[in-house]
Amino acid sequence: MTKLNLDSFEQDILDSIEKDEWLSKGHIHERLIELQGFLKHEKKKSVSIRLSENDIYELKRKSLENGVPYQNIIQMLVHQYTSNKIHLDV
Repeated sequence: MTKLNLDSFEQDILDSIEKDEWLSKGHIHERLIELQGFLKHEKKKSVSIRLSENDIYELKRKSLENGVPYQNIIQMLVHQYTSNKIHLDV
């Protein structure tokens, strides 16, 4: 398990959560919809990357199979990587 470098404020919050001092306010579904709305309006920035023609072809082919635009697939992959949901096998 990776040790996090937390400042004192963050450590206090983590300790509080681990002591079960936090309670749900309920209305989770409504809160989820609200947070998803924030994400839709999250500021985005364009980037330019070079990909092999074969990778682009395969990405577009798979995006058609799944009915998801290939740019969205790239966004999802980057987001999953940066939020540690997927890892690189190096």
